[in-house]
Amino acid sequence: MLFISKYKVKTEFMKECVKRFVNQDPGAEFPEGLKLIGRYHAAGDTWGVIIIETDNPSLITEWSLKWADVCEISTVPALDDSSIGPVAYNWVQTLD
Repeated sequence: MLFISKYKVKTEFMKECVKRFVNQDPGAEFPEGLKLIGRYHAAGDTWGVIIIETDNPSLITEWSLKWADVCEISTVPALDDSSIGPVAYNWVQTLD
C-alpha cells in the first residue's frame, strides 16, 4: 500500500537535519519492507513529502522515529482515483 508522509523540519534543528540527510547511506534509511517511491522537497521552505510503500505500516513508525528529533512527520494512506472514487461517491450521497 502507498502512503504519503509530510515532513516539516523543526527550524532550530535545520543544520542537524540537513547534515543527517546528506551524510546518510540512502540504502540504510528505510527498514526492509518499506520502499521509498519518491521524495519531494519544497525548495526554499522547510517541508516536503515522501511517497512510501509497505504492507506493514509499523515500519513507517520505525522509520519516522529516526527523524522525530529534527522533523515533524505525519503519514496518511495514499489512494488513487479508482480507490477513493467509490468512497467519495458514497459520502456525497449522505449529504442530500
